[in-house]
Amino acid sequence: MNICYTSTFEGTFEDFNSVMSQLRAEFPGITDATESAEIEIDKEGWCKVITIANVVDFDKMRELMASPKVAEWDKKYNNTDVVYKLERIN
Repeated sequence: MNICYTSTFEGTFEDFNSVMSQLRAEFPGITDATESAEIEIDKEGWCKVITIANVVDFDKMRELMASPKVAEWDKKYNNTDVVYKLERIN
């Protein structure tokens, strides 16, 4: 199932990519395709990232989202995620 999520946090796109690399290594097999891009945001010191992913293991994704590492990162960077389920229409 395809999802789209935005992450808004105090930090940089490099901070985001770093934690995502670590999480992919710790929780392999959640997705079979992922793309992320930085979105311009008019808030000094803040970053917004949009990610589209094809999730193949939702149980593992729930485990990752509830992990202490994600909670710690969210708190440290004041991160807020908004997740959307995508459905192909054509």
